[in-house]
Amino acid sequence: MTPSQTPRSNPRRLSPTLFCTAIVCFLASTIPLTTAAINKADFPPASAVPSVNHPQVQQWLAEIDLKGAPSIALNVGEPPDCPAKVKPGVCYWTCEDCANDDVVECPDKNVWGLTFDDGPTPATPDLLAFLDQQQVKATFFLIGANVVQYPEMVVKEDAAGHHLASHTWSHHALTTLTNEEIVAEIKWTEKAILDATGRRVRYMRPPYGDVDNRVRFVLKKLGYTVVDWGGDTFDSNDWKIPQMSSSAVIAHLEKSIVTYANAANNTKGFITLEHDLTSQTVNVAKSLIPKGKEHNLQIMSVADCLRDSSPYGVANNTAVVSPPINTPPPPTSDPVSPTAQGAGVGLDLGPHHSMAATTVWSSGIVLGSAFVAAALALL
Repeated sequence: MTPSQTPRSNPRRLSPTLFCTAIVCFLASTIPLTTAAINKADFPPASAVPSVNHPQVQQWLAEIDLKGAPSIALNVGEPPDCPAKVKPGVCYWTCEDCANDDVVECPDKNVWGLTFDDGPTPATPDLLAFLDQQQVKATFFLIGANVVQYPEMVVKEDAAGHHLASHTWSHHALTTLTNEEIVAEIKWTEKAILDATGRRVRYMRPPYGDVDNRVRFVLKKLGYTVVDWGGDTFDSNDWKIPQMSSSAVIAHLEKSIVTYANAANNTKGFITLEHDLTSQTVNVAKSLIPKGKEHNLQIMSVADCLRDSSPYGVANNTAVVSPPINTPPPPTSDPVSPTAQGAGVGLDLGPHHSMAATTVWSSGIVLGSAFVAAALALL
């Protein structure tokens, strides 16, 4: 889409916006925790954008230089509607199909980058058990407040070899936030995951896929790689349940998977958008993963599909290095860096502005990576 074209309507406006605040209050009381090494009082409220005046946030802001950030007006709405016209240089993925250097696909053909947003939730353990049974690893884009609520689940995700990544603290649209608020959202989530697992994450997915060049500038200053997904084609639409039936959701993504598998000219893999939000969304994954296997797709985390053997940053003064659990396919070309996917402002990636639903939870246990397995035996 060029800036002069009329933008498509935003399909997320057709979906309910009741996720964040109401579900947070409900789910916070549904699962009693047997361990809670994280002091919840150290973290901001779950459903709100964290204050930039907090001393911890002020310290984080003092450690980075945000000068030079693109001057792009903040959007309005949760999620925002697409503007009538996107100005040149904004590169708004949601509304103009502009990915810049976001990761939007896997570099090797017949590879499915499996991702789940919005967890951990009470539905997560069932998904973890299924993935273990299928011997499949995924990337979990975690909401920071959920990590503080359910730290044991994040420890188990990590111990099972899944890839942990950020989905912000409160699941607010990042193009509506100031640069400083973006820092607060990312750093509180980073701290929650670090406290829970000892992992300093460096991949993230913007809520609703809501990202432009200003947001990217801030995220890069914080050391993050942005991961989107394969557009509307590979958006499971599971976030539309129950407004959209589970059978229709499954049929949509199954059709995309089968179409991809039967194509003769694939040169790249794909990344899907799914959620460990409810039992219904988990059941979608249970139906689709075997279909992918039937078509000989290699299903793995985003880190594995990018052949990134060090998907975490430095934590507690020690480099955290995790070799891929899955065996990625041999490179068909020179290894592709995590930021090389979809490179180029204005790259047309097709219709892919489906935004995911929201929720909030979390908390953790500080564990050295060598002792995670032993700690699990005590949970």
